[in-house]
Amino acid sequence: MKVTSTLGASLLVLSLVAAACGSDDAASSSGGDTATSGAAQVSTPADTAAADTTAAAADTTVAADTPAAAGLAAAIAATSDLATPPSKIGPTIPLTSAPPAKTVAWLECSLPSCQVIGKGFKAAAAAIGWKLEVISFTDSAAAAAQQAVDLGVDYIAITGTAPALIQDQIDAADAKGIGFYSCYDTSDPAAEGGVFRMQCGDEAGVALAGENLSNLVIADSAGAANVLMVNIPDFAVLKIEADSSDATYKANCPDCTFTELKLTLEQLLAGEIPGAVVASIQSDPSINYVHFSFDGIAGGVVSVLQDADLLEGRTLVGVDFSAAILQDIVDGNQKFWSANPKEYSGWLMIDAMARQSLGMDNPEERTNAVLPSFFVQSPEQAEPLIATDGWPGPEGMAEQFKTLWGV
Repeated sequence: MKVTSTLGASLLVLSLVAAACGSDDAASSSGGDTATSGAAQVSTPADTAAADTTAAAADTTVAADTPAAAGLAAAIAATSDLATPPSKIGPTIPLTSAPPAKTVAWLECSLPSCQVIGKGFKAAAAAIGWKLEVISFTDSAAAAAQQAVDLGVDYIAITGTAPALIQDQIDAADAKGIGFYSCYDTSDPAAEGGVFRMQCGDEAGVALAGENLSNLVIADSAGAANVLMVNIPDFAVLKIEADSSDATYKANCPDCTFTELKLTLEQLLAGEIPGAVVASIQSDPSINYVHFSFDGIAGGVVSVLQDADLLEGRTLVGVDFSAAILQDIVDGNQKFWSANPKEYSGWLMIDAMARQSLGMDNPEERTNAVLPSFFVQSPEQAEPLIATDGWPGPEGMAEQFKTLWGV
């Protein structure tokens, strides 16, 4: 295994959530009458934590035969099975034979989330018996991709990187017959002109996470949530999360409000997020739920809210928990957060490469783009996950993949 590293401050900070780079404006809103949905549900029957959320919602009276009552019922139904981790991997089709020997490159950014994805990718490459080149980078995905192309590997994997940032390298790889594989970007490999041979953790999964989180808030608040979403909408996937959340409140909670606190990457790097959250709550004390679009944006907020005597009476929730978030849940300072199986995504990229190596189609690629997930909703759920820095993926996933691969 060859490892190349560079030094410097990373420009791929959103890899904290393994999200993709993009540029779109997002809107703030309250109330409304439309919603978009349709993503497949990916969890198994509910456990005690989900039942507790439903019971808490049911304790508050909502007038029957009203839009508010119908929306609350819809939210409760939609969240009844979100607390149990999925037990099965997405792929179901066995390989036609043992895959031939290949050399693969993993382009690993310097941030912790990329290293967690890399842990899964490296384990999967070892399981299938392939040679691995690890190329670490901080501020130039293009340089890392070019190095992989120059090495003449068979396949290249990268995460959280829009094709436009590495288009020259993608073109050079294509000319050599080298396939690019990706997760945590919004580009669709099935679309006309798609350049990646697979994509996972894309906009469908992000939209589903926003929808599920919002329905949990509606159920938890019995349809009386005034939500502040803390977000960096310059990133395309986070705009999608905000739009999905907004649409869900419009559909299922006419008495809720949803306001997006639009921040920037520069503010995150400068440590200005906690102060911005405090200022927003001071400006609107009716805010009773704070939705963090990813774990990295929540850093330091709990302590600053405590210091300002603003934490009590407010429920903190979010997408893509980390060990620090799990500890906050154990300590009673945050309530429910979604899982993001980063290690699993590494295995999924190797699985797609293995199919390509045998000339197989991958008809499940779009279905598998929505990663398995669930919501931690209690201290009892959170505590055992701290040691693993999150949720790697379905239990026994390595053996499940190896069974499909025949190795």
